[in-house]
Formats: sequence, structure tokens, C-alpha cells
Amino acid sequence: MPTHPSASHQVRSNHARLGEFFRTRREQTRPEDVGLPVSPRRRTPGLRREEVAVLANVGVSWYTWLEQGRAIGASAEILDAIANALQLSPEDRTYVRRLASGRRPSPAAGNRQAAHSGFHEAGQGGQRFDVDNTQLALLQQLVDAMANPSYIADPFWTVVAMNAAAADTFDTRVGESCLHRFFTDPELARPHVHKEMMARSMVAQFRAQSAKFPDDPRFDTMARSLCEVSKAFNELWQRQVVSDSYHVDVVYDHPTLGRLSFAPMVLGVPQFPALRLFTYLPKSGTGTQASLLGLGRKAVV
Repeated sequence: MPTHPSASHQVRSNHARLGEFFRTRREQTRPEDVGLPVSPRRRTPGLRREEVAVLANVGVSWYTWLEQGRAIGASAEILDAIANALQLSPEDRTYVRRLASGRRPSPAAGNRQAAHSGFHEAGQGGQRFDVDNTQLALLQQLVDAMANPSYIADPFWTVVAMNAAAADTFDTRVGESCLHRFFTDPELARPHVHKEMMARSMVAQFRAQSAKFPDDPRFDTMARSLCEVSKAFNELWQRQVVSDSYHVDVVYDHPTLGRLSFAPMVLGVPQFPALRLFTYLPKSGTGTQASLLGLGRKAVV
């Protein structure tokens, strides 16, 4: 079963992504949420395009074109006005800005990015997220120095390096995508006590990552593949949830250690902007630290 996406489909334009995001959020916003009256004869559950246009002080036709994914210009001020009208969160606004500012590289640059390298080969038009053996050794040294479950993953949540604590606690595996496994392997997802919230958080992070690399078709390919095999992923992906990090504790029923509770942290790796470091800190007062110590590891609170 493949765990890293190929680039068999052409990437959608940033305009199409942005239009789809605004349309979905408009349909999810209730009139009463923005101070508009609700008529008993109203057929639209969310806002109408005309209402968003009025709230954002933009033309109805222009906003319609924006939702349709047309290649029209939109200033930061106008995007902020639409974000205010739809009551978008700070992370939603970051996602919008990333899509609005993304630029497709030239064909020559795309060909250079697609060159083969040792760790992960980028698909056509995709960006390389690979590391060489020397860099990989440094990343491995980094996670080995961390006592708690920790791993480093690329934007597709494919694990590049991990420590023994991550393997023993979550069955993390180098070279496999935690996102793909969570939505396709029931045995992996079952121990998570808050499975629905974990699922939402993981999909939200994946969408946020996709906006950082808007010209890489592998995000669409992976999302399409998961939508086909996972109803849960499909529903969350269609809802356009966005987040750069976890917003829920990780509570996990380990087969031998019992219930473990972690405060997850997601950190950037400055030398490798495309990679993220995931580390799981034991929640105080839950017995998690003692359970990990029982496996002969010194956990940090």
C-alpha cells in the first residue's frame, strides 16, 4: 500500500482553491452569526453570495468570479474584508493569504524540482522534500536526544526520522505516512480516545501544509485518494478545516501501558523548512510519565 503520493494529476490553480474555500465557508456561515435576519422562507442554510459581497463591500459579480476560481486580482485589504464577513479564524486567514500569494514556478524550475534524489522523489511539478544521508543522521540524532515520543515528518506526514519512544508508543514507522495510516488502518486509529477530534486536527494540518506548497500536485493526489477510501477524511476535507497544529490533547489507550495522555507540540526545523518535528509531552497528573518510565525511558514533563 503506497504511503507517499505520486503526482499523476495536474495541480489545481490557486484561484480554484481559494474560490472553493470561500464558497464552503460561506455555506457554513449562518445569517444570525453575522447579524443578518433569518426569514422562515429562506432556502439557503448559509450566506448568499450577495450577502457576503455587501458585508465585505465588494461587487456581487466580482465576488461570484472569485468563488468560481477566475484569475482575478484580490488585494490583501479585500481578502481581509471577505475574511471578516465570513468570520474566519487567524489560521483560516493564514491559509487564504498563502493561497493568494502562491505563484506557480516556471517549467524549467519545475523540471529542476522533479530531479531524482536519494530519499523521496518528487513527482512531476512537485517539490523535493528529501534529505541526504548526512542530514538524515543529524535529524535522527535530534529525535534520539528527545526522551518523549518524537518524530520528524514531511508535509505529507511521511516519517523521515523517529525515536524508539514513538515506535513503541504509537507504532510510528519511518517511510510511512501517519495521515494515510490513520484513515486507512482501523487498528492504528482505534487506540485514540478522541478519534474524531484527532481526525479533524490531522486533516486541518494537512490542508494548511498544502497551501505552503500550492503548486505541488501530490497534495491533491493524496487528498483524492484518501477521499475515495475514507468517508471520514472526505467529510473533513470537504469542510475545508484548516490548522497549523493540534488543538486537542492526544489521549491513547496503549495495549500494555494503558491510557496515556500527551500535549502534542509541532515545531519547525529551521534547516529544513518543509519538515516538522512532532513531540508528545506527557500530561502531568495522568500517570503517563510514570508509564513511560516503566519502559525504561526518562520522560520530560
